[in-house]
Amino acid sequence: MSTSATHIAVILYGSRGDIQPGVCLALELLERGHRVSVAVPPNLVAFARALGAGEVYSIGVDTHTAWSSDEAADSRRRSPIARLRYAVTTVRDGFAAFDRSLTGLFLDDRAPLADADVVVAAPLCQDRALAITERLGIALVVLRFGPMSENGVLGAVPGWSDSWSPDWKRRSWRFADRVTWLATGWNEMLFRRRLGLPPVFGPLPKRLAAQGIRQIQAYDQEIVPGIADEWGPLRPVVGFFDLSSRDRLALDESGGDSSELMSWLDAGEQPVFVSFGSMPIDDPDRLIGIFAGAAAELGYRVLFSLGPRRGRDATDPGIYYTGAVDHSAILPRCCAVVHHGGAGTTAAGLRAGLPTMICAVTADQPFWAARIRALGVGYGTRLGKVTDEIARIGLRTILDPEIVCTTQQLADRLAAPDTAVAAAAAVVEAEVVVHT
Repeated sequence: MSTSATHIAVILYGSRGDIQPGVCLALELLERGHRVSVAVPPNLVAFARALGAGEVYSIGVDTHTAWSSDEAADSRRRSPIARLRYAVTTVRDGFAAFDRSLTGLFLDDRAPLADADVVVAAPLCQDRALAITERLGIALVVLRFGPMSENGVLGAVPGWSDSWSPDWKRRSWRFADRVTWLATGWNEMLFRRRLGLPPVFGPLPKRLAAQGIRQIQAYDQEIVPGIADEWGPLRPVVGFFDLSSRDRLALDESGGDSSELMSWLDAGEQPVFVSFGSMPIDDPDRLIGIFAGAAAELGYRVLFSLGPRRGRDATDPGIYYTGAVDHSAILPRCCAVVHHGGAGTTAAGLRAGLPTMICAVTADQPFWAARIRALGVGYGTRLGKVTDEIARIGLRTILDPEIVCTTQQLADRLAAPDTAVAAAAAVVEAEVVVHT
C-alpha cells in the first residue's frame, strides 16, 4: 500500500501546550497528501479546525474548565487534602470520559477512525493508544515533549540528580516508572480488559521500548546534549515544533497586524514579556503587581499576557496588556520572557534568543526550569514561591549580559521548526511502510 493513501489518526489530550505540537505534525502530514484525523478535547476543537488540521473530533472533557472552574479555584484555596481530592476526582472523571470517546472513535459500529493505518499519540494518551493499536493490529508512534524516559544523561529528579552517575540516573528513571505503574497501572488494566485484551505487567516505557515503538522527541538535542546519541533511531530527537506564520493567521492572536500593540512596542525599549499560558491563576493582579514593580525597579517595560485587562495601562506607560499572542511575531520584539515553563512557550522564548524566568506550576514545567538554569540561559522557581524579592532576583539574573549572550548563541543552534516537524512526519511515514 502506498503511504499516500494512509489514514493517520493523531490523538491529543491536555492543555493547548499539549495539543499544538500534535496539530503541527498533523498539518505537515496533510501537506504530504495523507488523510489525517485529529482528536482533541472539546475546548480545543475550534482551535484545531481553525488551523485546518484534517478531520477533527472531540475527545474527553473540557480540559480548561476542569482546572479553571470556581470549584477548582476553591479547592486550591483549601487544605492539601481538599486539593488532592479535587485533583484525583477530576483526573478520574476526565479519563473515564476520554476512554468512552476513544472506544467510540475507534471500536464502535461505524467508528470514524476504525480504518486508521497508524496512530500518533501525545504523552497523556500513550497507554490507551497502545491498547487501541494492539486491538486493531495497526502501528503506533508516540510523541514526547521532553526526555521523560530512562537515560544516563538526565535523572528523573530535575536538578537533584544532575551530579549522579549515568547508572544512577537510569536507576532513578526505573524507580520513577515503577512508582507510576503502581499508582496508575490498574487504570490501564481496566481499559485493556474492556477491550478484551490480555493483562500487561510493568511500566509503560519499558513495554514501549520492548516492542520497538518509535517515540518522537519533539524538543531540541541542544537542550539535552548527548541524549540523541544515547537513544538513537528508536527515540529520534527532532527539535521543537511550531506553527508557521501562515497557519497562525487563522488564530485570534496578537501579531504584527496589531497596530496599537506595535505602536507601544515601537515607543520605547524592548519589554519583558510575562505570560502563564493556560495555567489557572487565582490572583493575576497580584502577579502583575509583583512583576511590574520588579521590572520598573530595574528600568524595564512589561508586556503582560495575563488576566482580562487589555491595552495600555491607564497610569503607567511602561505597561501594556494583551491577550494570546503570536510568539514568533512578538517575542523577538522583547528582551526577556517570564512564563510557566510549558515546553512550547519555553521553545518559543529560546528560539527568539530570550533569557527566561520560569515560574513552574505542574507536570514537566519543573524540568524545563531546571534545564534553563543548567544551560545558563535563565532562572527557575515555583510560581507559588514568587514574591517581590524573587521577581527582582529572577529578572536581574536573566537580564545579565552574559546570560543574554549565552541565550542568543543557543538560539542560533536550535533546529528550525519546519525542519523538526518534517523529520517527525518522516518517522510516521516510515512506520506506515514497515507495518504494511
